[in-house]
Parts: sequence; structure tokens; C-alpha cells
Amino acid sequence: MKTKTSSYIKITSVYFLFGVLWIYFSDAAINLVVSDLETLKFLQTIKGWLFICISSLILFFFSKQQFEKIQNETDQLAKTKDLLETIIENAPISVFWKDLNGAYIGANSKFLELINLQNRKDLIGKKDSDLNFPEKEEFVNDDKLIIETKKAKLNYIEKVTVKNNIVKIVNTSKVPLLNFEGNVIGILAITQDITEHTENLNLLKEQEQLLIQQSRLASMGEMIANIAHQWRQPLSIISTLATGIKLERELGISNDENENESLDMINQNTQYLSKTIDDFKNFFKKSNYTNTIYTDDLLARTLKLISSRLKDNNIEIILNNENVEIDTYENELIQIYINILNNSIDAFMEVNYNKYIFIETKKVNSHLIIEIKDNAGGIADDVIGKVFEPYFSTKDEKNGTGLGLYMCNEIVTKHLKGTISVQTVIFDYLEKNYTGASFKITLQL
Repeated sequence: MKTKTSSYIKITSVYFLFGVLWIYFSDAAINLVVSDLETLKFLQTIKGWLFICISSLILFFFSKQQFEKIQNETDQLAKTKDLLETIIENAPISVFWKDLNGAYIGANSKFLELINLQNRKDLIGKKDSDLNFPEKEEFVNDDKLIIETKKAKLNYIEKVTVKNNIVKIVNTSKVPLLNFEGNVIGILAITQDITEHTENLNLLKEQEQLLIQQSRLASMGEMIANIAHQWRQPLSIISTLATGIKLERELGISNDENENESLDMINQNTQYLSKTIDDFKNFFKKSNYTNTIYTDDLLARTLKLISSRLKDNNIEIILNNENVEIDTYENELIQIYINILNNSIDAFMEVNYNKYIFIETKKVNSHLIIEIKDNAGGIADDVIGKVFEPYFSTKDEKNGTGLGLYMCNEIVTKHLKGTISVQTVIFDYLEKNYTGASFKITLQL
């Protein structure tokens, strides 16, 4: 606008200046050389025609310049418009825009394809209500909110039911269109069809749930074996005491004191069996909510669940535990402990020297650091990078599912929002040199 005004002023000023100078100097020149009235009239006429011719040439020159400039700007604007339309048309996402009344005034082919329309004339000038979207009320409310607040609504997920009742899941962003005065004149929206992506995510989640279930079943098998092992001794004691009471009665040598003592011992072992059931039953409860617990208590529960395996394999646990309070999914963290400890126990099967598992927990700034390390010889370089992959195992099929460490990684990274790593380390303990696997878990407190 300013450019046009300055052009008008420039042309007018030149014309005005030329006219003033022409009149002044031409009249002075004629009066200086001519005194005859007839000749003067003739020259004034010639001067007038010369003024018209010269001023016309000047106007033509300046007008031509301005028209060429305007034409260039118009051509450039047309090229920009064509480029913009090409960009919008070939964009890999759906684009559409509406006026203040919610009527569509433009869209690219991707959007037409999204809502199953063949031609733009089936869209332009129509509203969501005209297109019979079941979600039209939500769309109208979104548009109204953006127009009233002049604020964009970005990256939100919504459903669009198009022709033939096909439901699309889309990621949408809408922004207000403003004129030079800052007033809203419409809405611009981009939307991306994520139906297939969402279905793939759901499939991945189903596969993940299957892996979790398989892992839990594998853990349950190990836990049942531990239960059977831990029950062996108290069941043997109960059987011996009950048989003893019966035999003493048959031989007539029983007395109340001996019977009461035996019954007390039977009751104690029965309570132990019941407590063992509770311990294992609590482990298999799904953690829907976090709870606050101390790391000492977590370790005590964990070691109680696998105490029989540790005892059978003559493995000594070395604790260096800072008792840290943490708000977490208790059973999931116990499952991590158990999976890593079971991995170490299995690694000790071919070892005939002193067996140690070192467990260290400490608080570093706002993080809990858990390190579980053994002296079972470490993990070979060619497989250490695969230990967190599903179904990868260095054991035979009878002894390993390849899901334990995979689940540790899934739980730590996705559920507990932490990190887990493993490396083979060389260290000294009691003046002896050992090699082993070291698992390090970092959790935000």
C-alpha cells in the first residue's frame, strides 16, 4: 500500500514540477525573442502542443515503469501462490482451512482422500454438519474455541467417521488465521491419519503383554519350584511329628506334655508353610499403583523368595545396602531383582570355587543406583549386546526362556522410567581376583 502511494506522489510531483518549469522558462524565452503578437500566439500554440507531447511521453515513461513493476509483483505473487498451492497439495499430511462460519474454503487432495471424497466441489462451502460427521459437535466446539481465544490447539488425537462408517484415528493441529489487523478470519488445520500406526502400536502392546505373561509364567514355574523346595523340610518335620504321636499312642507310651510339644511344632511349621504361600502370592499380584518402600525391605522379600536356590548352590550374598526410601512398583522391582539373581545363579552351575553375589544400593543426588554383581565368569563379548533381547538365552531350552533379562529391561525403561546396563567386570575380593557380570540399574527418586 505504501509503495503504491509513493508511486502516485512521484508521478504527480514530476508532472507538477515539469509543468511549472515549462511554463516559466518557455514564456520567458518567447517574450525575450518575440514581440509580434501574431507570432507570439502561434508560438504559444506550438508551446502548448509541445507541452502535451513531452508531458505525455514523461507520463508514458513513468506509467510504463510502474505498470511493469506492478506486473512483476503480480507475476511474483502468482508464482508464490502457485508454489504455496503446490506445497499444500503435495504435503504428506492432510490440510484444510475454514471461514469464520465453519465452512470449508480449501483443502488438499490428501484431506479429500482421508474423508473419502472424490471432488473438492463436494467439500468447498460445506460445514461438518453437511458432511454428516458423527463427531461434528466436537469439531464445531474446537473451531469455536480457537476463534474465540485466538490460540492454536496442537497435536491432539481424535476420531473421524467418514463414508461407509469407516473410523479413522487422526492427529490434528488447528491454528487461527489472522488478517493484517490481527482479527481472526478463519481456521487452518493439518491432520495426519494414524489409524495404521495406532493399530500397529496396539498389536505391539498385545505382543508385549504376551511376552509379559510368558515371563510371569516362567517366573511362576521357578517360584513353584522354590515353594516345593522350601516346603520339603517343614513337611518332613510335620510328617515325622504326626507319625511319632501316632506310634507313641499305639505303643501306649504317649503323654500330654510330649503330644502338646509335638503339636506346637506342627503348628509352627504349618504357620511357616502358610507364610510362604502369602510371600509368593503377594509376588504375583499385579502392581497397579506405586507405594513407598525401603530398599532393605525389598531385598529382604527378594532373598526370602529365592533363599532355597541360593542355599542349594552354596551362594553367599554380600550386601552393601544404603537403606533408601523409594516410591515404586514394588513387585515389579522385586521381579527385576529375582530375574537378575536367577541369571547369576544359573551362571554358577559350572563353577566350583567360592560363589558370591554382591548387591549394592546407594543414593546419588536424586537417583537410586542398584548394582548386582557376581563372580561367575562374566558374559562373552559376542553375546553381551543381546542379553536384553526377547527369547535370547545362552542356556538350553529346558533351562531358559530368554525372557528374564528382556523383562528387566522392559520394566526398568518403560514402567519405572529408568536405565539398565550390563558389563563384564574384573575385581578383587578377599585378596582374590574374580571376573563376573555387573548389572547396573538407575532409577529416579
